[in-house]
Parts: sequence; structure tokens; C-alpha cells
Amino acid sequence: MSEHLPLNAFRSFECAARCGGFVLAGKELGVSSAAVSLQVKNLESYYGKKLFLRRGNKISLTDAGEAIYLDVAAALQELSRTAEKLNKSRKPGYFVISVLPGLSELWLLPKLQQLSEALGVSLDIRVENDPIEFEQGIVDLRLTYDARYYKEYYQTKIFTDVATPTCSPAFWDSYGSDDGTFGAVPAKYFLQNRWGPAYASEPTWDDWFTSTKSPKGLGDASTISFNDTSLVIAAARRGLGIALAPKVLLRDDINDGRLILPSDVSLPMKYSYVAICPHGKLIKKTTQRILGLLEGTRDTKTALQEWAQSLKYASPVYTELSRSGPDHGPIFTIEVRIDSGETAIASSSSKQNAEQAAAKALLEKVLNG
Repeated sequence: MSEHLPLNAFRSFECAARCGGFVLAGKELGVSSAAVSLQVKNLESYYGKKLFLRRGNKISLTDAGEAIYLDVAAALQELSRTAEKLNKSRKPGYFVISVLPGLSELWLLPKLQQLSEALGVSLDIRVENDPIEFEQGIVDLRLTYDARYYKEYYQTKIFTDVATPTCSPAFWDSYGSDDGTFGAVPAKYFLQNRWGPAYASEPTWDDWFTSTKSPKGLGDASTISFNDTSLVIAAARRGLGIALAPKVLLRDDINDGRLILPSDVSLPMKYSYVAICPHGKLIKKTTQRILGLLEGTRDTKTALQEWAQSLKYASPVYTELSRSGPDHGPIFTIEVRIDSGETAIASSSSKQNAEQAAAKALLEKVLNG
């Protein structure tokens, strides 16, 4: 294929032309009218042609739009028939989850049995890199890192994370030091994590060395690099070196003793892990239940503490501001504060839930600036 075709833009154009407006097209596609309009503008910019005449809420095809409409509609119809053939292989009653490779084994897999039993449905798991196409209703939910490719869809944060050094106990026995520094580790053993094909701004070893005032360039001397997060973690597990990896994805390996955290210094990751789905699928009870379960896995107090530690702040301080209501049904109001002076307040019928809610509010506040 000579170029990457903007299929979402073509679909928005065809639907808007057929429906006679962006509002109706948005309802059919399960997105906002603004999202449809933006996709059409992107297509117009892509080809340098005006495709619609816009008069208030009314639109009509230009000569250029009429010239391509029938061909675009026919091509999309053919794609639809092809997708329908593929969709027939999908068993009825399955809930399809598309997941980023780095999340699939180390985060989603340990939760699959619990999710399947709680939902009462069978799950179809598809491991894919971004971006994916929510075509013909095949994918019900996308679990990924950073929502940039899915701005027109519903999105919710699952968790935020930090990048932290990790290695096997045997490797640390051979090259580690009692004071937790990496001075005795040969430079070739700092495994390079390139974070997958779509990301270039996540923490590197040079960033980590800078934060600890260690010499730069050690990571560049590594003899092995990876473009898949789960693979660099597997390499560390096998004793091939030290990896810089998302802490949440290390939990099972840490708990089972396969990996250790040789340093308490970590770096904040730029984006959040998110769940994505078309707005039209939010009305499905299964979608609502699985989103509730996934959001319920977030320990926001831990996430806030790890974020604060990555900036060398002290642990967040939680203060009970008030307790109101009867003894059998009290309402707790909690304030959380970090070293920068930023605060957040939340209330709940339990002190623990109020602390979690306050931590969530403050974490979203500092991450969204």
C-alpha cells in the first residue's frame, strides 16, 4: 500500500453525506457531531479539496465531494461485507477486548478469570498495537496506554504508573551493591526499553541517571534493546540485566520473588493507562460492569504515593477535616496534601474510601496540570 488511508475520515465523510448532516452522522457512528466535522476537515486538508458547503447546520456536497462520494460509499460497503465475513467467526455472546501487548500478559491476564466470572460472559482477547479500528462492532473495549488515537471515543483512566529499575535476585547478587547504587553494574547490562513503536518520550536510563546525579551514557552502552515492554521485563526476569519498566506491571513478579526493585528511585510516566470504547457501547450492561471492575482495580493512594516519591516528595499527608452524621452512618471528609502544597478534598461514608477519592482527585489535578 503506497500510503496510509484515513479510513475514519472517509467513513465520517460518507455518513455525513448520506445522512445530510454531522449531527445525524454522529448518532449513527456513536460519536459527537464535532468529531465527525473534525474528521471531514482532516480529509479535506489531506486532499486539499472542499468536500462540503456549510450553511449553519446544513451541509451539501461540493463538486469535489460529489466526484468521490459514490466511489467512497462503494469502497466502504465492500469493506463492510469483508468485515462481516470476518465477524461471522466471532462466537455470539463474546465480549471482545483489544489490549496493548505490554498490558496483556502482565496486567490483564491475572484478572481474566475474575472478570469472566463477574461478567458472566465469555471473553475474546485480542493483542494489538495502537491504533486499532473499532470496525463493525467487532471490538467492544480497548485497553491501552495514552488515549491520543481515540479522542472521539469514551475514555477513562485505569491507572497511572512510574518507571522503576528492576532485575532478578541472582543478577543483583552478582552485580549489585549494599548501598543500592549501580556503580558496580557493567554498562552493557542496562537493558534499553524503547516503549513500543508509538512512543519516544517515556523515561530512559539517561533520565534516570540524571535524576540520581549518576554519570550519563551508561544506558547507551547496553548491548540489548527492546521495543516491547513485556519483553524487556522478561529479559530482566531471566537475569540478562536491569530494566526500566512500569511498576504496576512488575507486581506479580515482585510478589513471587522473580524480580526485585534494587532502587527506590522511579520516574513518572507521561501518560495514563486507559480503557476506550465507542460511546454507543456505553449503554451495554456488560460494558458498564467491566469498566466498573477495571476502575475498581485502581489503588489511587498507592499511585499518588509513587508519583510523589518519583519527584522526591514526602509521602502524601491525609487529614480528617470532619466527621458528620449519626454514629451508625458517619460521613468522613478527608484532605490530602503533598509537598508542593497542592491539596484535594473528598467525602465518603468510610474513611478509607474518602482517602482513595481524595487521592484520585489530587492525582488527576497534578497530572492534568
